[in-house]
Amino acid sequence: MPIEPESPIVTPAVPEKTYNEQWIYNLVVHAPTLTTGNVRIELLPYDPTTQEIGPGTLNQPVYTDQLWQAINEVPEVAVAFQAVIDCVAPLRTWIEAQNAPVPEPPAE
Repeated sequence: MPIEPESPIVTPAVPEKTYNEQWIYNLVVHAPTLTTGNVRIELLPYDPTTQEIGPGTLNQPVYTDQLWQAINEVPEVAVAFQAVIDCVAPLRTWIEAQNAPVPEPPAE
């Protein structure tokens, strides 16, 4: 049963937008064994001029459950996977530094 408002409700028109780039909204690599794994990359529209990230309804997934085959057959995937491995230790160090207690200044 509809409820009629006291006066009509008008929503503003949404102008059309064009996005020429994509933003990595989500990146998940799951490698539970040496032979199985998947990678999921979710992309959203992105406007670098306004720095606007488009709505989630325009999400474009890139997915494979053949992670290791992709690493072996797509050189860029192999480079990206190695870059993730290489960043773990420096990232841990950075995180530890962010969480380190701030030393008290010496008392005068």
